[in-house]
Amino acid sequence: MAALDSIPQKQTIEIEIVKLDENVLKSITDLNQKSANIINEFGQIYIRRREIQEELIRLDDFLLKGEDELKSTSNELKEIFDALDDKYPQGRINLEDGTIQYQPGAPTRKQQAEQLAQPSGMKVVKQ
Repeated sequence: MAALDSIPQKQTIEIEIVKLDENVLKSITDLNQKSANIINEFGQIYIRRREIQEELIRLDDFLLKGEDELKSTSNELKEIFDALDDKYPQGRINLEDGTIQYQPGAPTRKQQAEQLAQPSGMKVVKQ
């Protein structure tokens, strides 16, 4: 430790002030401003991205509800069409004048589907 005691110690700190070159100062100022602008843009992008994510969640919810509503509506229409087909086989509906053309005594669409599902050569006769 004695060796350390023999090293001269500086008791004062010297500080010098030097004027920076204008080009260096301008480069630092410009880059600092550019950095601040980029950070600001990042913030705006982050906020906009969050808004878009929230909007996508709302749209997904809307689509799910719409799909459920479409399925329900399609099922209701199918029930109505099946009931009409039972009453008016092979019917063709005219929505403009509210009429239906059909073939009395013809098999219904359900009966036709059952016949197609039977193995060939066999026919089901209902009495």
